Amino acid sequence: MIPQVLLAIALLAPDRCVDLVAIADVHGHVAELSRLAGVLAPVRSRGPSLLLDAGDGLQGTLAARLSRGEAVVAAFGALGVDASAVGNHDFDYGTEALRVCAAEAPYPFLSANLRDRETGRLPEWKNLRARKLFRIPGGPVVGVFGLSAEDTPALTMPTNVAGLAFGSESEEAVRQAKALRAEGAEIVVGLAHVGGWCKDLGDPDDLSSCEPGRALFALARALPPGLVDAILGGHTHGFVNHRVNGVALVQAGSRAEAAGWLTLCVGSAPRFHPLLWAARDGQARDAAAEARVAAAVAPFVEAADALSHRPAGADLPWPLPRDPTGPSALGSSVARALRSALAADFGLVNSGCLRADLARGGLTVGALYEALPFEDRLAAVSLPGSALEELLRALAARTGGFPQLSGLRFDGRRARTCDGAPLDPKKTYTLGTNEFLALGGDGTREVLSRLPPVAVRMRDDLRQREVFLEWLRSAPRERPPDVCP
Repeated sequence: MIPQVLLAIALLAPDRCVDLVAIADVHGHVAELSRLAGVLAPVRSRGPSLLLDAGDGLQGTLAARLSRGEAVVAAFGALGVDASAVGNHDFDYGTEALRVCAAEAPYPFLSANLRDRETGRLPEWKNLRARKLFRIPGGPVVGVFGLSAEDTPALTMPTNVAGLAFGSESEEAVRQAKALRAEGAEIVVGLAHVGGWCKDLGDPDDLSSCEPGRALFALARALPPGLVDAILGGHTHGFVNHRVNGVALVQAGSRAEAAGWLTLCVGSAPRFHPLLWAARDGQARDAAAEARVAAAVAPFVEAADALSHRPAGADLPWPLPRDPTGPSALGSSVARALRSALAADFGLVNSGCLRADLARGGLTVGALYEALPFEDRLAAVSLPGSALEELLRALAARTGGFPQLSGLRFDGRRARTCDGAPLDPKKTYTLGTNEFLALGGDGTREVLSRLPPVAVRMRDDLRQREVFLEWLRSAPRERPPDVCP
């Protein structure tokens, strides 16, 4: 009877509302969260509200890495986060570190489609839940369910998610939303590490600037009408402030640069608001909220600063930018470093391992860690030309970015050596790459699984970041690195 009683109350009081404030893909940028806190506080003080994070917060900066995510948990606690989805990069320190973060957090971690392979159920971790019902004083009853990306196993080191499975986003969304409605939720919200991308945020019903094939839109289209009121997304670092299939979709970039803001009222259409920008002038700010978050993260930021400002021992005569859509100076440099260290025919890294551009001048430890935050070992892979070309096509087909190469040019379909020759489909080549790709990440698993085990040789003594730094110290200085020397 409870849902019917709540419905009757809702019909009598259609103005009972909640402000949803959404962040995502903070990627360890805890220092920036203090400025964002000052902008969010005035919105939250208006009345009933929830602050929800769509995942990938725990990894990405030196402060986050040194504390294995603890800095982000502290920042989110001071910020007043009410729940956080589990993103693929939240597994990057391993399952045990994620379990510790979840157990210590003053807010729940939500992931309804995360499964223990042995039991088929949600892992029994402290503070990990599929959904949560929020009974906000003066506001509606809000049910929130969490989702992780289905392709998480391909987006983090396979060892990080050993023993885990990730089920269908859409099927679990329907199941959890129905459960929340039965439990009395007047408003149902999905908190999903699933993303979209739109260029124009002016009109929520104008989707002409959006990429319709993105997973966030597919998820909204798969839902029965009226079951879910809103989905707060992440994962793609994009911006969305739109309505699809009657579902309000909000996504607000990455690295604590902005937050989304949506007002949901029982019995009324959603009200979309402009994004809340951390560094934009003219917005109302709360100095006390900024100070509170700054104080919470100060020990972590100070520890990271002490290390990050140290010279790394290399000077860059040219900037090394990234470009996930094609060959880049940074990608070619890292691939060339791996190729050289392993004496391989070619070098290859994924665009996703390159997280920041490197500026010209003296390289600092902090800049190096931000550009290459992952702890990958190196791997030498022996494979025929036909398999190598297939592997590159598999990488290029994913939305994560173009394969970054050294010694080999690739146009999306065919590969040619630096002298213009095609690959010999039967000849065996050696490929210097990182652990993530060698273990099947970013869609390489199908190709690599057909190779004999001896074809992949891991090098425990070589790490990608250290090898790259060593190569930089003696790199040619006459011109920026290219795919071909």
